Amino acid sequence: MATAILGLQWGDEGKGKITHVLAKEADMVVRFNGGANAGHTVIDRGVKFGTHLIPAGAFFPGTVSVLAGGMVIDLAVLREELDQISAHVKTPPQIVIAENAHLTLPYHRVVEELEGAAKHFGTTRRGIAPTYRDRAAKVGVRAGDLLRPSHLEAQVERRLDQLRGLWPKSEEIGGMNAGDLRRELLELAEPFLEGICDASEAIERALADGMEVLFEGAQGALLDVDHGTYPYVTSSSTTFAGLGNSIGIPSPDVSRRIGVMKAYTTRVGEGPFPTEMADDLAESIRTIGGEFGVTTGRPRRCGWLDLVAMRHAIRINGANEIALTKLDVLDGVEEIRVCRAYVLDGDEIARFPLSADVLDACEPVYETLPGWEGGMEGARLEDLPQEAIEYVRWIEAELGVPVTIVSYGPKPEETIHRAL
Repeated sequence: MATAILGLQWGDEGKGKITHVLAKEADMVVRFNGGANAGHTVIDRGVKFGTHLIPAGAFFPGTVSVLAGGMVIDLAVLREELDQISAHVKTPPQIVIAENAHLTLPYHRVVEELEGAAKHFGTTRRGIAPTYRDRAAKVGVRAGDLLRPSHLEAQVERRLDQLRGLWPKSEEIGGMNAGDLRRELLELAEPFLEGICDASEAIERALADGMEVLFEGAQGALLDVDHGTYPYVTSSSTTFAGLGNSIGIPSPDVSRRIGVMKAYTTRVGEGPFPTEMADDLAESIRTIGGEFGVTTGRPRRCGWLDLVAMRHAIRINGANEIALTKLDVLDGVEEIRVCRAYVLDGDEIARFPLSADVLDACEPVYETLPGWEGGMEGARLEDLPQEAIEYVRWIEAELGVPVTIVSYGPKPEETIHRAL
C-alpha cells in the first residue's frame, strides 16, 4: 500500500514527525520535492535531528530511501546528514538518487544573494530557486552527470561562463573553477554513486510488488509554485499533483493521502497571512511551540487555524485523512479562534484567493471555541481534555475529512492513531 504525507499549510506542519512515525513500517520512503530549504524535525530513539534532504527511511535499517527526480539536491547537506544518521543507527542507510534530480551547486547560493531574493521573498538562502530555474532553462547539472566526470566538468564550465557574463563584478563567481567544483562534487557524492539510477523504475517495482511505500512531501500546499500564495511560494510542486511528475509515474495508486496541519497556523518569511495573531499571543505560541525554522532559525509568524485555506489545500491534494499536530501548544489558551470565511470588498467569501495581493486584502471571519487546560497525555483521543476532543471533532466536521492522527508533542510516542 502507498501513503503520501502532504503539508496543508505554509510548511512546518510537523510532517517530519508524522513521516518518521509511519516510516517504521515502510519498505521504501520517497522524498519527492524541494531541496535543502525543507526542514524536518525528527526524534529518533531519544535523539533530535533536523533533516533537510534525506528521507525518513534512513533511520530504519532495511528501508530504502529515495530522492526522486523532482528534488534539487545539495550534496554537501546530504553527505552531512548521511554521516550523522549512519553514526546514529550504526549502519549506512540504503540511498537511491534519481539520475534526473538536479544538483544545487555553490554558485546557486551566490546567485540567490546577488539577486536579493532572500530580501524580497524571505527565502532560505539555500539556492533553491536558482537551481529550479537552471532546470527549466536547461542549463542545470543533474545527479546522473556525476557518473560522467568529464561531462560534469563541461556542464559546470558552461554555466560558470554564463554567470561570469551576468555577474562580472562578483568575486565569488569569478573565483569558482569548474575543475575544483567537479572534484568537490565527486568527493561528496562518493557514497551515493552506486545508488544513482532511474529511480522511477525502482519505485514502480516496489509499488507493483505490493511493498509499503511512503511518499514524503516538503513544504506545504500554500507554498506550491502553481497553487500557493504566488509569488510568496517555493519553486517546486508541493502537492499530490506534483508527486506523479516527480517520480515519473502517471497517476500513482496512493490509497492514503494524509494532509498534515497544525492546530493553529504558522508562516515563515514574507507574504499575506489573514489569521496572524496579535504580538503577545503570537510570542507565547512561538515560545511554547518552538516555532523557529529548522533550516534558517527564523521565528515563525503565528496565527489561528484557517479553514478557508485548509479546504483549498485538502481539495488540491485530494487528502482523505488529516494528521493534526501540536494540539498541546494550545493548552492553556482560554478561547480558540478559527477562521471560517473571509470578507473581501464587503462580501463574505469561502474561496481561497491564489493571488497574494487579493489574499492580503481579505479579513478573516472567526468562530470562537472554548480552550482547555492540562491533561495532554494518553494513547486515545478520549484521554485528552473534553474541550480538546471537541476541537478535533469540530475540525473533522467542518473539513469533511477524518482526523486519523493526533500529535500532542514532538516525541513519537506522543501520537494518537485513530482507525477510520
